[in-house]
Amino acid sequence: MKDQKSTGKIQKSEKEPSVCESCGGRLERKSPYLYCCPSCGMEYYISANRNHKVSVRLSAGKMVLICAAIAIAVTAAAVLGYQYYTGRMVMSASRFSVIVRDFLMEAYEKPAAEISPEDLSEMKYLKIQWDKGYCFTYSYEDYYEYEDKGRYERTLKTITVKGNREDFSPTDVQYFTGLTRLELYTGAWENYILPEENVLRCIYCVDGLSKYGTPEFFDRVNPDTLEEVAILDAGELTDFAFMENLKGVKRFLLEKAAIDSGDAFNGFDELEELALCYVEMEEEDAVTIMEQLLSLPSLKRLYVEGKAGWYISQEQWEEWQQRYKGRITLERV
Repeated sequence: MKDQKSTGKIQKSEKEPSVCESCGGRLERKSPYLYCCPSCGMEYYISANRNHKVSVRLSAGKMVLICAAIAIAVTAAAVLGYQYYTGRMVMSASRFSVIVRDFLMEAYEKPAAEISPEDLSEMKYLKIQWDKGYCFTYSYEDYYEYEDKGRYERTLKTITVKGNREDFSPTDVQYFTGLTRLELYTGAWENYILPEENVLRCIYCVDGLSKYGTPEFFDRVNPDTLEEVAILDAGELTDFAFMENLKGVKRFLLEKAAIDSGDAFNGFDELEELALCYVEMEEEDAVTIMEQLLSLPSLKRLYVEGKAGWYISQEQWEEWQQRYKGRITLERV
């Protein structure tokens, strides 16, 4: 039996490769430590410890194809990422109606899609008026932290956005979660939606219910914070069911509404000031209604302005002056 040295041949190790693991082709030996597959170009390097390692050497054409595939994959990922990002931006911006979106972009000086709920919560005062466009008066300062109201007015800013009424949605008010004072002078207040969670202390609104309106606007008031409510120019107001949500307020102003009894204020045990301006009531019911209101346990001041004041005789007025000691004021206009 001849040994390896005498024959001059290297005995093939059982660990040395003979078939290409990539394509199954027969390997060709290039050197004692290197095998190559002529079919796919895969090379096998046999290390000193006889454990083979695989290295791949590709032709220029194959390298171009792989680079192109990688570039396509990266481009596709970038496109999908951009579409996702822009989609998120569009969804974020579409929260707002056109009018409110334009107001916010000017107030916060950035795109609407970048305005976060935290940004919106920083606004403490908001007044919306209609006058050939929507006028927004706002402040990031709390109205109730300023004893000097003149000083507070210097914190106010105003932005007017021209546009049609159909470009404005009153439901957008729900995003302003940090407001402590809200004033709405655009009509049809019942179409607005308050934030689900809010810290509102004062709400002023104008106009009564629209033809198809419901008084659900006040369903979301915070009874722990709300102190003052005013409903102005409420000539069409006929449904007072919302009053159930306002029984904890301390100040209430009602203007140009029809009152047929004082029952609407039953349960307003914390009410301290009540102003009835140009309200309508039957002359024969006026004394009964006002005495019912004067009997509210916390009421300190009842102010009546308009025709209803003439329904009170001089004798009745003098009696009230004695009994309530200045708690009632009549302005006969």
